[in-house]
Amino acid sequence: MTKINAMLSRAANSLAGLAGLEAVAQWRLRRLAHARRLQALFEHFGIRSVIDVGANAGQFRDQVRNEVGFAGPIHSFEPDPALAAALARRAAADPAWTVYPCALGAAAGTMVLNVMENSEYNSFRAPDAREAGHAANGNRVVRTAEVEVRTLDVAAVGIPDLSHAFLKIDTQGFDLEVLKGGNAVARQVPMVQTEVSLRKLYSGSPSMQDSIAAFGGLGFAVADLLLISTDNGHRAVEFDCIMVREAREAP
Repeated sequence: MTKINAMLSRAANSLAGLAGLEAVAQWRLRRLAHARRLQALFEHFGIRSVIDVGANAGQFRDQVRNEVGFAGPIHSFEPDPALAAALARRAAADPAWTVYPCALGAAAGTMVLNVMENSEYNSFRAPDAREAGHAANGNRVVRTAEVEVRTLDVAAVGIPDLSHAFLKIDTQGFDLEVLKGGNAVARQVPMVQTEVSLRKLYSGSPSMQDSIAAFGGLGFAVADLLLISTDNGHRAVEFDCIMVREAREAP
């Protein structure tokens, strides 16, 4: 069946190409605009390495490899011990992928991680009771784990040429704490991606406006907002916010 699917896919691509079109698999559609935007920005800024903060199960690494077509070094940070171990096993087959089993934050030390029913919601912050509807999506604490925390500025010391690095932060309401410990890195990279939310899914998490302002204070401007999730009323909840270094206008 796999061989037949591959043959059908090649045939569909050939026919679409003759018509000036592109055949796209259904599983790619949701993130296609995101991948295309990253492709264009990676090329424009000459991105040579990716810093992946909050790697979870490696979803972003897979997107960068398979959808964006990036073959360079990826540095993934994941504090959940079980997820980090699984990532390390996967990374054994990808020599350009390094996994760091730790969290990043404002200061080095240890912290208690809330491990949620759906690991994509794992956070140092507790779910906000006012957004209890998201518990149905897995944003419910099932256990905790004490994990190591480093700062981005220290963790990135061995990563060369940060002026051509892309920084992605997705830590479920904790992104600005990562930024506090990574100001030096953030001032060097030409583009970042952070998760911003119109609704506070976690107690103490920043507003969308506060997140954009914090990165703006380090010289970044919004390049794109890509929808992540909506509520049952089809109202936007979270976005991936891509920001780029503001160009200095010539006098």
